[in-house]
Amino acid sequence: LDIILNNRVWCAKWGSLNDPLEGRFHSDFGNDFDENVNSKRDEWRICSLSSALDNFLVWSHYASGHQGIAIELDIPEDNVDLSKVHYRPFSPVLTERSEGIRDLKKLFEIKTEEWSYEREYRIIIKSEFYKLPNPIKKVYLGHKICSKRQNILRSILPPHVEIVQMKLDSYQGKVIVDQRTFE
Repeated sequence: LDIILNNRVWCAKWGSLNDPLEGRFHSDFGNDFDENVNSKRDEWRICSLSSALDNFLVWSHYASGHQGIAIELDIPEDNVDLSKVHYRPFSPVLTERSEGIRDLKKLFEIKTEEWSYEREYRIIIKSEFYKLPNPIKKVYLGHKICSKRQNILRSILPPHVEIVQMKLDSYQGKVIVDQRTFE
C-alpha cells in the first residue's frame, strides 16, 4: 500500500537481503582497508526489482507462493539510482585502494549466476525510501490470490491503476497474463 499511496519504495540495508554472499568482495590491501570498505558499504540501501514477470520461481519466492501481487514500476533505465544486476561466477575484486570507496555501489550490481532467473534491477541509494519518478499504473495479481485480498485491492487502488490477473501455464511452467479484463 505504501508503494501505491505514497509513490515510493522501501530500500533495505544490504545485510538484510536474502543472499548471504551479497556485497562481498576481495582485496589484497589488508584488514584496515577491508574494514573501511565494509563500514562505507553499510551506508547503502537497496530495493530489488525484477523484470521477470513470467518467471514461476520469482512468483513462488517473492509473491507469497503466487498468492501475492507484483507492482509494475516505470523507472527510466538511464536513471542514476537504477542499476542492472550482472551475474558472475565470482566476487568483485577491488584492484585499487580508491576503488573500494569510490565505487561501492558496484558491489551491489553483481550476484552469482544462480540468481540470474530474477533478471534483477536495483535501486541503490543511501536513504530508506526512494520516491518513484512516475505513478504506479499496473498491479498484477498472483494466480492463487484469494478473492478477499483481490476485493480489498480493487476497493483501495486508485482508478488509474490497471489490475491484471495472472494465470499459470502448467504445460510450460510459466506465469502468463490472463486475457480476462477487470473493470
